[in-house]
Amino acid sequence: MIVAFDVDRTVADAIAIRERWEPLLPRRCGDFTRTRIFCRPDFEVLALLWSPASSTPIHDHGGSYCATRILRGELSVARYYRIDDFADPQYARIIFQNECVQRTGEGDALNGERDLHRVCNSASDEALSIHLYTPRLTAFQSFDIAGRITQVGSSSYDAILDL
Repeated sequence: MIVAFDVDRTVADAIAIRERWEPLLPRRCGDFTRTRIFCRPDFEVLALLWSPASSTPIHDHGGSYCATRILRGELSVARYYRIDDFADPQYARIIFQNECVQRTGEGDALNGERDLHRVCNSASDEALSIHLYTPRLTAFQSFDIAGRITQVGSSSYDAILDL
């Protein structure tokens, strides 16, 4: 069972040694990269490096809880909520909730398959965020604005550091 203290300590430790792992993060022009920096049986911590103009589609986090924090820069986050009964494998009814800009030190939390978001770096500088998933993120779905399911995928990494 996951213990909040263990998670808090792991994330704090990851941030404390940021100068060791941040230079190792892969970069991809116009896109973001996902690097796993800690992995435990009940959760994982990823660092996402966002180049200018990078963005995700609208997506869920499968059955995982996701907590994020911006470590550098700023990201625009549009939140959506899934209101259907999951009966149609090709379509979801989603509603727009809000959009905000998250800056250094701010973060967000999403819980499971109903909380959706789209994240983009519309600034001219890189952004860095840290993401905690519990249980570990294994699968997700992406959606277009009309709610059509455009991708059912499994989680992957651009790099694994496991500090």
